[in-house]
Order: sequence, then C-alpha cells, then structure tokens
Amino acid sequence: MCRSYEQKTSLRELSRQFRHLQPGMPELPRREEVFARDPVLILTGAGERIIPRSAHWGLVGSFLDRPPREPLINLRSEGLATTPFYSRILKHQRCLIPASAFFEWPGRPYNNGHKLRISHDKGKPLMFAGIFDIHPSAGTTCAILTVPADGVVAPNNDRMPLMLDSVTSAFWLQEHAEFPEDDYVALTGLPAPRLKTESIAPPEISPQLAFEFA
Repeated sequence: MCRSYEQKTSLRELSRQFRHLQPGMPELPRREEVFARDPVLILTGAGERIIPRSAHWGLVGSFLDRPPREPLINLRSEGLATTPFYSRILKHQRCLIPASAFFEWPGRPYNNGHKLRISHDKGKPLMFAGIFDIHPSAGTTCAILTVPADGVVAPNNDRMPLMLDSVTSAFWLQEHAEFPEDDYVALTGLPAPRLKTESIAPPEISPQLAFEFA
C-alpha cells in the first residue's frame, strides 16, 4: 500500500489550502492513475513558503551508488526516525504528495479487476506525508509514508498512507533545529480524514477484440 493513486488536484485548488504556496511551476497533467516511477507533484517547505516541484514516485536515496531496480514507493512510518540512511531524509527532507484519491483491490490483488477508489468524503485533496531525496542520476524522487489502516481501508489492506490536515501539514513541512521525534510518533497515530469508497469495474472489452481464435 499504496500501489497507485489518482492526481487531479490543481495548483489553484492547493493554493486555497496553502496560502504560502509559491507560484511559477507549470501544471502537471491530471492523472487517472499514478504508478511507480511516474512524475508526480510534491510540496516542500522553505521557511513559511511552500514550494511545488516535480519528482518521480519511488525513492532513490542519494547514498546509493546506482538506482535500484524497484525504488521504494512506500515506507513504514514506524521506526523510521531511527532507521539508518532514511532517518536523515525523514529529519531534513519531508514533503507532501497531493492526491485526489488512492486505490485498493478487494480480496486478493487484481483478482477480478474491480478496484476501490478511496477519497475524502467532501472531495478535498488528500495530503500524503512523504520524504524525498535527490540522486545524482535518478534526480528528485519520493516515497509515501504508511501507517496501520483503519476505517474503510482496513478490510482491504493492513496499511494506508499517512494523511495530513492543514495543521499537521504545516508541522510536516516546518524546518526543525532538532527533529521532534515524539511529535512525529504522535502524528502517525492521529486518525485519518473521513474517507469514502467507490467500486470501479474494469473497462469492458470491445466485442471486436473479445473473439477467440479457432
């Protein structure tokens, strides 16, 4: 979790939520579904300013000699502050990853093509807590932090993205002289926003493509 998400939130929508959002970045294409290694929008902090920038989903740490075959798209939040290498990124290079929804598959993954679209129950943008790093060859990459699932997600997955509101988003992007680990642990235990689910059936196959060869 999470293997894919939807990003249809515009910078104009984000500017209503973040009054210090800096202009200047061109809009990224609206994406029905974002997958590993795709270009994504992230928000980073610089004092009171919030900077939109482009990254690729799948963290490649700058400490690595070469990009891995399967970059980390998700990282467990538990214990991350004391994990070698990634703790440094957590303490100094946090970001928000905006999304309009994320997806889960009931039962075994991809068992029947049906998936669940999970979004804010009032249609607001979701703000995933993330970390990012800059690798000499892979460029800027990021990963989503996850927490134990609750509410509507738990029946389909035991993990879900760590989602932040406007107050916790400000804490997340704030620069700290010394990383407040206790506050971080408390933040990861806060309840998720109210979510709703919609079942999405797989696209129908055209009759012209569905015939069988003799």
